[in-house]
Amino acid sequence: MSTSPTLATRDRVIDAVLVVSCGIAQAAALAVCAFATRDAFAALHTGGGLAIHTMLALAAAGIVAAICLLLSRRRAESLGQSYAIALRHALYKQIARLPKSRHDERRVGALSLRFVGDLSAARLWFGRGLPDVLSASVVLPAAVAILFALDPTLATAGLIPLGAALVVMVLAAWHLERRHRKLRHRRASIAIAMIERIAIAPDLDLMGRTSRELRALDGQGASLRDDAVARRGRTAGLQAILQIGVALSGLTMLWLASRNGIAPATVAASLSVLALIAMPMQDLGSAWDKYCAWRVAREKAQRLLNEPVMRRRSRSKAGPVSVTLTGMYRGKPVKVDANRGEVTKLTGASSHTLARLIAGLDASNSVDVRFDGQAQRPRIAHIGDDHLGLQGSLRRSATLMSRKRPTDKRIAQTLTAFGLETLLSAPQGLDQRMSENGKGLTAAQSLRLELARVVLGKCDVIVIASSRWSAEPDQNSLIETLRGMTPATIIIAQTAVSSTIALDNEKAL
Repeated sequence: MSTSPTLATRDRVIDAVLVVSCGIAQAAALAVCAFATRDAFAALHTGGGLAIHTMLALAAAGIVAAICLLLSRRRAESLGQSYAIALRHALYKQIARLPKSRHDERRVGALSLRFVGDLSAARLWFGRGLPDVLSASVVLPAAVAILFALDPTLATAGLIPLGAALVVMVLAAWHLERRHRKLRHRRASIAIAMIERIAIAPDLDLMGRTSRELRALDGQGASLRDDAVARRGRTAGLQAILQIGVALSGLTMLWLASRNGIAPATVAASLSVLALIAMPMQDLGSAWDKYCAWRVAREKAQRLLNEPVMRRRSRSKAGPVSVTLTGMYRGKPVKVDANRGEVTKLTGASSHTLARLIAGLDASNSVDVRFDGQAQRPRIAHIGDDHLGLQGSLRRSATLMSRKRPTDKRIAQTLTAFGLETLLSAPQGLDQRMSENGKGLTAAQSLRLELARVVLGKCDVIVIASSRWSAEPDQNSLIETLRGMTPATIIIAQTAVSSTIALDNEKAL
C-alpha cells in the first residue's frame, strides 16, 4: 500500500516558508500603510501639505506589498507544481505495479483521469488554496492588531459584523464538498464516455448511433452545467456573505465615529485596513472551495494507492535459466518444468494465465514460480495478444527493452533476421515514426518486431502467449531464428480445449 506524497519535503517546506515570509512582509507593509494613511488624511484635513516621510512610507509600502505578492504567487505555484509532480510519480508507480489482471479490470479512462482531475485539484489546492491560507494566517491577525492600534473602539465595533459574517460563511461552506463530489462524478462520467467513444466514433456513426450519442452527451452536459452552476453559486455566495459583512462593518464604524467624534483620519485609515482584511478573507472562501475539490480527489487517488501491488524486481542472469511452476490453480494441480535454454510448449485452458504468472505480470498465493530454484526473477519478456509500443521511431520501438541501446547496425541486422526488411526499406529507415501500440503494422509485423525487441533486450526468459503467434504460419522458422539469436529459455502458451494443464518440452516446435 502506498500513501499520498507528503508535503514536508525540503523544497516544498522552503516554498511554504517563503510564502509565509511574504505574508509577514505584507503585514508590515500594511501597518506602515495604515498609519501613513492616517497621517496623510490628518494633514489634508488641517489643510497642510503632505510630509515627505508620509509620501515615502506610502510608496514604500505599496512597492513592498507588490513585490511580496509577486514572490508569494511564484513560490505558491512552485509549491503546487512540486506536489503535482510527486503525486503524478506516485500514481504512475502504483499503476505500473498493479497485477496485470487488476489493471485489465480498470477502465483506461478512469485511470487517465487520475492524471488530469486529481492532479489539477492537487495543484490548485497546494499552489493557490494552501498558500492563501498561510498568508491569511499572518495578514489577518496583523490587520486586526493594526485596527486596534488605530482605535480600539472602532476595531471592536467593526469586527462584530465581520465576525458574524465569518460564522455564516462557515455554516454555508459546510456542504460545499458534497457539491464537488457530484460535480466530479458528472465530469468523470463524461470524460470516460468520450475517451471510449472517440476511439470508435466512425464505427458508431456507421451504426447510425451518432444522433443518439449526441443526445446522451447533451443530456450529460446539461446535468454537469446544473451541478457546476450550483457549486459556483455556493462559492460566490460565500464571497457575497463576506462583502455584506464588510459593508456592515464599514457602516458600523462610520456611525460610531460620527457619534463619538473620532478623527476623520483615524476613520479613513481604519476603513482602509478593513478593506484589506476583506481580501484575504475572500481568499479563504476560495481556498475552502479548492480544499473541498482536493479532498474528493485525494479520496479517489488514495483508493488507487491502497490497492495491493507487485514488486517486479529482476536481475539479469546473462544466460538461460530453468523455470519451475508448482501448486494449485482453480482446484487443479499445476506442475511446469521448463529446461534451461529449451523451448517449452504450454497448452490448456489456463495456459495464458500461467504464462502471466511466470512472467510476473500476475501473482497467486497458491502457485510458486522458481528460476533455477530461486524466487529472484531474471530478465523476462512477455509477448501478449496486443502489441506494446510507444510513439517514436522504429529504433525506439525495437529497443524498448534494451538497457543500453544497441548500434543501428545491430538493430537493422536483428530486424532483418525476423523478416522486417519492408519496414527497414522505408525512406526514413530506423528514423520512421511508429504509432502507439503498433497502429499501421500487420499482426505478423508487430509480432516479429516484439521478437526482435526481446533479442535486443537480452532477456533470460521469453514467454509468448499471443493469439498472433497462434495465427502465425511460420512458427517453426521464427523459433529457429529466435534460438539462433538468443540462448534464452522460451515458453510458448497456446490455449487448447482441455480439462487438464498439459506441458510439452521440446527443443523446437
